[in-house]
Amino acid sequence: MPTFLSKVGRGVAAMILVSGIVSAVSVVSATPAAAAVTCGPSAPDRESGTAQVIHKDTDYPTGVAMRTGPGLNCLILARVPWSAWVDLNCYRGGDGVFGIYSWSAVHYAQYFGWISNYYLTGYGADYAC
Repeated sequence: MPTFLSKVGRGVAAMILVSGIVSAVSVVSATPAAAAVTCGPSAPDRESGTAQVIHKDTDYPTGVAMRTGPGLNCLILARVPWSAWVDLNCYRGGDGVFGIYSWSAVHYAQYFGWISNYYLTGYGADYAC
């Protein structure tokens, strides 16, 4: 089972490969490099775990953004309420959110999408996509 550091490390490595940048990384990346993240990628169902949505942001009272891909440039499909539970599929690298560069593919209600692992207990899925 991957550790938190290995998940974050893989996410950072993927972000460096995607963006082509080998310099310092910002807290929340919304730079032109973010446009390089592929939206709408499929994700295999690799695990049967769940995670709770945490780190409530008062700027978004209805919940965390579930997106079409692991990037801030990807469209928002839905807002998952704070403290809700989501079903995990797998994770992959993407845009950084407060220093966390991995996102989990999740199911919530009738939606399938991506949530930054910063907002999930245990930092999201344990298995890479």
